[in-house]
Amino acid sequence: MDQDLFEQAPLPLLTRFQAGDRVKLLTFPVGIHPASYQLDVAITAIHDGEFEGEIVRIATLGRHDHEEAHFMLGGQVAFYARNIQGMAS
Repeated sequence: MDQDLFEQAPLPLLTRFQAGDRVKLLTFPVGIHPASYQLDVAITAIHDGEFEGEIVRIATLGRHDHEEAHFMLGGQVAFYARNIQGMAS
């Protein structure tokens, strides 16, 4: 379940998100050499409060010297509104 990978936003956003919006998600550290990722995701679907989206940008936070890729551009993720850190450009 992808939703378990993402941190909860410190404050809930009051925005009503819709398909096509781009949002920022932040992962908990993942992998053998733990790194967090900031993902920009384009929302593709919303079902009963669960969002699905396509990764359009990936920024590694923390360890920059490893070559493992936990996410890839165009990859699909599922998340909740509480995981959205903000709007992406």
